Amino acid sequence: MGSVVGARFNAASSQLSSQRIVRFRFRDLRASSTGRSISIASSRSTAALHTTSSPGEGSLSHASSASGPFASSRSSTDVAVLGGGAAGLTAAYFAATTGARVTIYERTSETGKKILMSGGARCNVLPVSATAQDFVTESNPRLVKAVLASWTVARCREWLEQDVQLELGIEHVTNKYFPLSNSSREVRDKLMQACLRVGVEIRYDTSVESLRPIDNGAAWALRIRNGVEEHVPVVILAMGGLSFPAVGTDGTGYAIARRDLNHVLNEPYPALVPLTGEHPGGERLPGLSVDVSLECEQAGAQATKKKKSKASRVGFLFTHRGFSGPSILDLSHNVVRPLVRTQGGIETSSTAGKVDQDCATTDGGSSLPTLVVNWSGETREEWLTRLTAPPGRAQIATRLRDALPQRLADALLAEAGVDIKCRVADLKKDERLKLLGVLTKYRIPINGHQGYRKAEVTGGGVSLDEIDTKSMESMTAPGVFMCGEVCDVFGRIGGFNFLWAWTSGRLAGLSAAKRFARVAGEVRVGERNIDNRLRT
Repeated sequence: MGSVVGARFNAASSQLSSQRIVRFRFRDLRASSTGRSISIASSRSTAALHTTSSPGEGSLSHASSASGPFASSRSSTDVAVLGGGAAGLTAAYFAATTGARVTIYERTSETGKKILMSGGARCNVLPVSATAQDFVTESNPRLVKAVLASWTVARCREWLEQDVQLELGIEHVTNKYFPLSNSSREVRDKLMQACLRVGVEIRYDTSVESLRPIDNGAAWALRIRNGVEEHVPVVILAMGGLSFPAVGTDGTGYAIARRDLNHVLNEPYPALVPLTGEHPGGERLPGLSVDVSLECEQAGAQATKKKKSKASRVGFLFTHRGFSGPSILDLSHNVVRPLVRTQGGIETSSTAGKVDQDCATTDGGSSLPTLVVNWSGETREEWLTRLTAPPGRAQIATRLRDALPQRLADALLAEAGVDIKCRVADLKKDERLKLLGVLTKYRIPINGHQGYRKAEVTGGGVSLDEIDTKSMESMTAPGVFMCGEVCDVFGRIGGFNFLWAWTSGRLAGLSAAKRFARVAGEVRVGERNIDNRLRT
């Protein structure tokens, strides 16, 4: 086996450069029926697109040539990637570029479904720049920084443009990269094509339900839903979280990490999720959007320990059920995380998004953080000048409507108890003080959230403290690597979650291939080559 693997690793660069790129229509890429797999063979066989099927779910398209501890394995895969989302596809791509044989086990009939939904189907693939402060984790923040340091935004952009072959442009208003086509489908399709070009095999409708170590930890047994068990040397866990269950996410990755790999999870919760609650003044304002300044005030003892969190974006949207928009989504985790956990962890379909009033307040005050909004971004002093400036016969409502949408202005007057026909000269001091508070420090009355069905990502997950962030390898289960949403990291709105998927996926893919090279006895050749790539 060593000589075979050595040849693959020695020839990896020449294989990739000389490999024939097959032209095809994307609808030909995916086998539609259960038990079918697709791949483009690299130069180790024939450079041709092909599909295969044989008895059993997700059958492989090449025969095993393994020997040694893997001779009895039903799989000839070197690196098994569980999950075909953005992180899984990236991990598979980079593992395959080293010469390793890589198979993606995708539990649904299609890869990258969440990619198709991102950015309003435009797919904001990257932010222009990023730091660790753009991400949320309950793990040691330095570990997020360590992973991000493995690949710069500029290098990631080069990969997307040169290897994935996407044409990107900057939306300067939001500092995000989008494909020039404004098509999330193009992003998914080209990422798929890139994987297939380097020989990645994708097996659809193949749900891995559990893992167990075999051969004294030298390999892993994958139990597939139909009862078949397959043995592989190295595994990458990239099964996503719980958000958007309609695309097939169900938390299986968390279950495997906790049950099979003995990981401690920071309990998952919906993140970047719309919140529910009453609109100001008892009015209904669905569809109304406004630019605001939004911040989060911590409750109780946390109020003195933590700085106020301020939304980096200004967009605020009133929905039929409450509140959304970039500013709300960016800060929603501050409210949802304690809410979910005081209700006993992962929500069920019967409790999703509802506040348990017994745990919403304690000792007569809120135990939950509060979102506080300044509706126009103007200071209290600026509003005071506006509300008291002559002529005295001018209506207060007119002064508000000069700075805010009319529907919102009228709702805020009702919230403050000020008559809509009240004149500047007739506004009493206590009414003015209350109105100033409503305009500049309005405490949003949140009574819940819209759950995983509407959450863009999942917060919580496998603690980075139990992952070697130099390689993304599990510290409790050597030979298993993790990337993407299964980890306790998510980014704010604006392409940061894609950056985490690309970066953690690349690191996991290259490191998994390095692990396989070591197990296969090719430490000198394969491991050294991959080390060089990890440093660039």
